[in-house]
Amino acid sequence: MNRLNIVNDLPDAFLDISYRDIKKVFDRPTLVHLEGHKGPALFISIMLHGNEYSGLLIMQEILKKYKNARGYALPRSIWLFVGNVEAASQGLRRLDNELDFNRAWPGTTQPNAPTVKLIAQVMQKITEDELFAAIDLHNNTGKNPPYGCISVVNEKNKYLSSFFHHLAMVFHTPKGVSTMAFDEICPAITLECSTPGNPLGIEKAVALIDDLMHMDHFPDKPLPSHDLQLVQNSAVLKIAQGVNFGFEDEEEHFDLTLVANFDRHNFTQLKVSEVFAHTTLARPLIVTAEDGRDLTDELISNKNGAISLKKPLMPAMITLDKKIIMQDCLCYLLEEYEY
Repeated sequence: MNRLNIVNDLPDAFLDISYRDIKKVFDRPTLVHLEGHKGPALFISIMLHGNEYSGLLIMQEILKKYKNARGYALPRSIWLFVGNVEAASQGLRRLDNELDFNRAWPGTTQPNAPTVKLIAQVMQKITEDELFAAIDLHNNTGKNPPYGCISVVNEKNKYLSSFFHHLAMVFHTPKGVSTMAFDEICPAITLECSTPGNPLGIEKAVALIDDLMHMDHFPDKPLPSHDLQLVQNSAVLKIAQGVNFGFEDEEEHFDLTLVANFDRHNFTQLKVSEVFAHTTLARPLIVTAEDGRDLTDELISNKNGAISLKKPLMPAMITLDKKIIMQDCLCYLLEEYEY
């Protein structure tokens, strides 16, 4: 798995392949370099999570636009990293026995994992020359609007965010995420393109990437404050280990029962005392700050089994997929970013 395939062309089959069939084109993670009319190159990563396939659809649309008889007449050179092809072929976020491809970049907490060695090869190759920007394409499993995630708040990253959506999230955890690897290298953003295949997310990402391929430079003047709302990740909400959990619309009894359609709360503020779960346990949820501090007792109220927040916060990236909840988290808790 830690062998990286590096190519300078794309087979035509890539333009129409489905993510489940991607291994028919690339049998392992592949870094593609496509020469364009100008540099520096744009770095784009897709399918770091195998079942988040909007990135593939986005790049297929971009590349079809510039395809000609000789290859691709791209306005700007591109590095394209096609990530976890094995997980994609199985319709999974990641394989059970491997490190998440989006936790394996510089700064990772698991530096000896095979995936980290693979990503190190990618970083070494793409940073031999200057980069114009780095774009990491993702999906959410729950209902979310398209939005950007940045780890450094500067003018270029703010412009990147505003080109995609008026809302963006500032984050510093989890470690080893692709976008954070470019903090000192070039403008960088994660594009969360809503649910896989969501037309609006795809449309917005295609427009942003196309704009970046034509831009000569980022705007010199500061971004007007009303053009972008920044929120910050203040905590991560996880199910405590060993807790049997589910949702209200399931005909089963659980230690922790979350309200049905919980993902409707994405990017809407949960008010104090607004009940979002019921439990038979004292501490079924764990809330952790970005620096690792346990905030559970500070933020979670458990009144006779009714779970709510002790302060108003905005959930994001809520997923209803139980496997992903256990692999990653239930959601992030956001608040307004303080400049």
